[in-house]
Amino acid sequence: MTLSDMAVELQELTESVSAARFHLYLVNGLGKPRLTPCLEQTDTQSHTEALELAGRLSKRFVDKLSETFHPLLWGIAMPEETFGVHWEEIPPLEGERGLVLPLATDQRHHGAIFFLGGGICLERDALLDLHSRCHALFTRFLEHDPLPGGTSGPAISRRELQCLKLTANGLTSDEIAKRLGLSVHTANQYLANTTQKLNAVNRVHAVAKALRKGLID
Repeated sequence: MTLSDMAVELQELTESVSAARFHLYLVNGLGKPRLTPCLEQTDTQSHTEALELAGRLSKRFVDKLSETFHPLLWGIAMPEETFGVHWEEIPPLEGERGLVLPLATDQRHHGAIFFLGGGICLERDALLDLHSRCHALFTRFLEHDPLPGGTSGPAISRRELQCLKLTANGLTSDEIAKRLGLSVHTANQYLANTTQKLNAVNRVHAVAKALRKGLID
């Protein structure tokens, strides 16, 4: 299964619970854990939202994602029958409705999938199935795109890393070009080069891989 296939599967899961969009994050970093976007819809708005959301969540909440195994939600009416299922209502993180599913593998890698917007509606069994499928997808993601043991691969230039770091900070190609005194075409070319060198499927994936490799911070 390719990363594109995984994104399609996540989109199908998103639609199955009547959410509007999804974001898959890795929880990484020791002492100062942070969320690194991994997969999302391909539109610019989704990319910007993923970065902004990760940037404004507190360290305490990110820590919670590594320590909690039950769903976190807000604005979603859940059935009274809760036998065998535990969830936690939290203050809204984004929009009127949302669902966060903490994820973990046997190797103690942690992540989370955020389902946001729309008219999210869940039954007990559907929540159990959704969380189980997301765990399996997260495991497949890490098997396909394992955590790095080094930084081998084609050399990435200083300018290419500058463009990628600005992308990680939420800047568009136009804004990157203005910041670095480049044409938009050149900025896009640097980002395309970096995406290819990191064997990433898109800019979001390239940012995630660069963060995990310690190429940018």
